[in-house]
Amino acid sequence: MQTQYNDAYPGIFGKALSAFNLAIGRDPEQGSYSALYAALSPEIIDKQYNGYYFSDPGTPGKETAQGADLNLAAALWGLSERMTTRLLGDDALKSWSE
Repeated sequence: MQTQYNDAYPGIFGKALSAFNLAIGRDPEQGSYSALYAALSPEIIDKQYNGYYFSDPGTPGKETAQGADLNLAAALWGLSERMTTRLLGDDALKSWSE
């Protein structure tokens, strides 16, 4: 993801942002560790971590105020439904089991 700045900001600014983020961030292999942990570790079930996100393997991230805001969640869901329907049609949200 860090290299996307080259496309978003052509020229020296994008290259500088990419270099900075690569210097302080994680490389793709390191960045995949948390997702692999969440997908494959038996601790997810043992410690009832279902629904958590991880900034590091085995370390649940902290929920932000926005993440706990049910009104914001409902607004995002509504926006997602409207956009999906607009782009894919009225039947895009029908259940697959129907």
